[in-house]
Amino acid sequence: MNFTRTKKLVFFNNKGGVGKTTLAYNTAVKFAQHGYKTVLVDLDPQCNLSELALGNVFVENLFSSSQETIYDVVKSLVSATGDINENIQCTDTNYENLSIIPGSLQMSLFEELLVNNFSSAMSGQEAGYTITSAISRFLKQKGLHEEIDIFIIDTSPSLGVLNKTILLDTDYFIAPMKPDNFSLMGVENLGTMLEKWKDQWKVGAKALATDVAANKVLAGEGLFIGYVINDYNQYNDQPIKTHTEWMSKISEPIKTHLSQKHCRNGLVEKSWQLPLSTIKDYGQLPSESQRYNKAIFDFTASDYPQGTAENIEQSQQEFSTLFKNIESILKQY
Repeated sequence: MNFTRTKKLVFFNNKGGVGKTTLAYNTAVKFAQHGYKTVLVDLDPQCNLSELALGNVFVENLFSSSQETIYDVVKSLVSATGDINENIQCTDTNYENLSIIPGSLQMSLFEELLVNNFSSAMSGQEAGYTITSAISRFLKQKGLHEEIDIFIIDTSPSLGVLNKTILLDTDYFIAPMKPDNFSLMGVENLGTMLEKWKDQWKVGAKALATDVAANKVLAGEGLFIGYVINDYNQYNDQPIKTHTEWMSKISEPIKTHLSQKHCRNGLVEKSWQLPLSTIKDYGQLPSESQRYNKAIFDFTASDYPQGTAENIEQSQQEFSTLFKNIESILKQY
């Protein structure tokens, strides 16, 4: 392993359409290409990450029992016939060192179970801990036994109970931002709600946990490590004026709602002063990425004639910057 322990990283914003899935996939490819054993986890019931990583392999087996998904991990809990299935295997992608635990439309059934059991965990009941920690326990065992360096997790943009458990369990999270007002509103919602969740979890579930349930209590200490400006438009090698104006407004709400509430030590100031990277709007490249199950920066002029060599080179630079900044933080914290 390249890290001293398995890490869990989530890209999250309460605003949809900010490019979470694209960022998660391309960042995962970068980690894999640098020798990190990387596993994508698709916890968005829409399953866009699974389709991006696996393409027709995922779509054609959508209703086949031969394709194991994240729902198969928790299915016995939903049917009240058992606990998590630790034997569910990751599915290989086109990249060495990169695999995925595919998503499932049926995760909505597990979310219903979470709704009924989250309050039980908050009141110190072991059954509640068993349900709320299900995915966490599976990833912990999978990471330990298979020496996985990092899980990169994709979610829906909602603030529902499934994402609540994901954010209370993750080690780190990053906020993807588009240069617009809605992304800023999403950050404010996230910061406020996550602070409330953490406080309630600390005085409820964590305080009431018995020794028997101790290994099933979510840590509730997810660390905010920075933001990514995604999908900016460019003219003459510079962001267009309106996007430049919005980009200049991002750091202050990041500081107020995320850095000062969900960060620590020297990372507080660093996490809001500058983005981890700025990622351009690459037009057709993201859709072609899904078509070929290939990272944006891995296209060449020969296999994607519509894209320019300059665009591909720029995407390589921007995602390399993102990878290096995340890697540096994960090694320190």
